[in-house]
Amino acid sequence: MSTCYHAGLLQSTWASSIRAHSLEGYSKSSQCRVTGRRSTTLASTQHSAISAYCHGTDNANRQPRFAARAGPSDIDISSLLDDVDLPEIDADLASFQAEGGAVFDDEGIPTTFSNDGYALEAAEVGVALVDRSNWGRLRLSGPDRLSFLHSQSTADLANLAPGTGTDTVFVTAQGRTIDIASIYAQGSGTLAIVSPGMVTTIKERLEKYIFPDDQVAVTDITPKTVMFSLLGPESDAVMQELAAGDEIVGAPYGTHTVLGFGGKPVITMVGGGLPGPGYTLIVEESAAGDLWRVFAARGAIPMGSTAWGIARVVAGRPVPGAELTEQYNPLEAGLYGAVSLNKGCYIGQETLAKVHSQGALRRELWGIDLAAPAQVGDEVFAAGWDIQGSSNNEKPLGRVTSYVDTVEQDHRALAYLRCRHATDGRINLEGKEVVVNGVQGKVVRLAAATRTFPPGAAPEEGGASKKKQQKLDDAEAEAEAARKAEKLRAMQAQLEAWKSQQVQ
Repeated sequence: MSTCYHAGLLQSTWASSIRAHSLEGYSKSSQCRVTGRRSTTLASTQHSAISAYCHGTDNANRQPRFAARAGPSDIDISSLLDDVDLPEIDADLASFQAEGGAVFDDEGIPTTFSNDGYALEAAEVGVALVDRSNWGRLRLSGPDRLSFLHSQSTADLANLAPGTGTDTVFVTAQGRTIDIASIYAQGSGTLAIVSPGMVTTIKERLEKYIFPDDQVAVTDITPKTVMFSLLGPESDAVMQELAAGDEIVGAPYGTHTVLGFGGKPVITMVGGGLPGPGYTLIVEESAAGDLWRVFAARGAIPMGSTAWGIARVVAGRPVPGAELTEQYNPLEAGLYGAVSLNKGCYIGQETLAKVHSQGALRRELWGIDLAAPAQVGDEVFAAGWDIQGSSNNEKPLGRVTSYVDTVEQDHRALAYLRCRHATDGRINLEGKEVVVNGVQGKVVRLAAATRTFPPGAAPEEGGASKKKQQKLDDAEAEAEAARKAEKLRAMQAQLEAWKSQQVQ
């Protein structure tokens, strides 16, 4: 093996540069994308199988390659599961990760490779590789699958085309958050990726609302598959080097296809679970070890769940149990982009529509940069500015929901903060000074937060949808036309009366 891990650091031609905490741009396929130095060739006996599903190979350049296996209408997660007798645990993947210094949690997911700083920097300027196999994966089958999901969550899913995807939120009947899920429409099924620890909750929630006439079934495929994500601006270069194809590289978020890998299908999706460039891949356990090796050999820095957790707090992605609870709704969580209020009735829709139409949003999820550590549950207060329309700011703005120390020894928190002034209405909190447990801080924007609805997904500000507004405009125009017609008739009557007087 030309590339190995030791003590969590990549030991190869680029190891010294990694130790120097330097991540440089990638230029050519024969160079390391971390430092620009040349890397050695993969052992052909182990890695020449990256190919089309029929074991094709680029013999001219001896480069392992991906190749498209299916068109959008044929994409289906079931292609990973047919006629496969898989082991419960893929020792090859776990062994390789352990050789890299991985420390595992109880679910077998690496928490760290003792390289958190390098991994986070790679996600910013290079490419990082993270094992997300603990995220739940549900397959929905049956002709009613999309219409069913459409009625069970916040996004407009009814017309989602095969090969495309989007995010949606599962909420309570009161419109409070349960989980955010990524939905991928496939040829004969639909794939839903949910947060760690939530697969049983979401599966039971969905099955609760399946009626006898509904042609839909829900299957948990998490134990039979492995899921990786590439994160960072160089992830496109990695995929291009492996000949993933223009249909996936650089495509819009949610685009997905099936690629071949060592004779096995790989569901490949645009988006790595955090804002910015990235890809997510789902593969059989039997092929997971080689897939990990290939990405690592091309400069992808392994990232554990600890570093992922830091990245998600910095980005502001909400998670169940912290930001996604029955205390908050998706609009407060900054998930406008995953919500439609115009698509028709669904669980929680009425409450969310009311919040929007009445301008009742009173708090929002924000980041806070702090001068010293804080703890989850700490109260946040305004510092030197007024939120209540009075001089009394003794009432807290909110409480910390998540907190991390970054590798640069910065201190970042997430908190739901009151955003409505007593007299001025909704205010922008970005840049506002706050105090958390006696520590100074500043409110910062979150990359993962969206504060506006997708086009056509919601009523306009003030509560009238475009259609309703058009009806109002039409009615007003008709009334104005009738008024003018009546005025014209009155004028004509006066004119006729005047003419009659002139004749006499």
